[in-house]
Amino acid sequence: MIQKIYIPTHPALFKIVNFLSYVEITAEDNLEGSMAIFPNATSNLLISLNEKVHLDESLTDSSIYASCSSTAVLRPYVGMKFMTVQFNNFGLFYLKHIPAHELLDTLLHMDLFFCASDIDRISSQLKEIDNICDKFIELESFILAHVQLDQVDSRLPYAINTLKSKQAVSIDQLSESLCITNRSLQKIFKKYVGMSPIHFKKIVRFNRAANLLLSSSADSLTNITYECGYYDQAHFIKDFRKFGGISPSEFLKLKANSSDFYNYNLTDLDNLAL
Repeated sequence: MIQKIYIPTHPALFKIVNFLSYVEITAEDNLEGSMAIFPNATSNLLISLNEKVHLDESLTDSSIYASCSSTAVLRPYVGMKFMTVQFNNFGLFYLKHIPAHELLDTLLHMDLFFCASDIDRISSQLKEIDNICDKFIELESFILAHVQLDQVDSRLPYAINTLKSKQAVSIDQLSESLCITNRSLQKIFKKYVGMSPIHFKKIVRFNRAANLLLSSSADSLTNITYECGYYDQAHFIKDFRKFGGISPSEFLKLKANSSDFYNYNLTDLDNLAL
């Protein structure tokens, strides 16, 4: 698999976009079935550079997966090429100021955010450009031209970074530190992130647990349970299945086939001897 990452250079995009990526599946990848991609409450724009991409139950050549809170399934094929733009947890709002809770966990066609002629133009340009770095620059310019960024609410990055930190912070404590009520914090998150701060905190905890599983031994489930703040192992397993579609033990058996792009191969999951 060829994967390249590009960090936006423009200050405005840097505030709302995590990265741009280029992905190409090669014959050496030998990926059968489908690839599972864990949710992280970001929104991701995808543009195929050849045939349509099979994402979840849809075929798409250009789409946006908004406010991901459940595992997405991508069906790869040799020669598949596509580019993505990963908006941060609140970044998609600044494309068209659509309340994020209206788009939660939805695969959207790009024409909700861009006119058809602009979509056709950028798709054609990205296919014609050979150099990957030049592709990134072209896509970055395209997104920048459509961003409606007046001023990012400073409470957003503070609240999100606080909930992502390893420090145990309750929603009450977060609201108090922002000098707002829990109700106001809830409204802010629903508008910009698409979900409640409690649900967002659960996704952050799930991702932290998944990362610890990748770097830990199989006998560390109990340690991870309490290190990530779960009440007990039963709650940990329930949450992991909810967001990842797989148990922590199953994921441990598949983690050798995990990558920066996808978390596990569904065919490998089917073949597990449990």
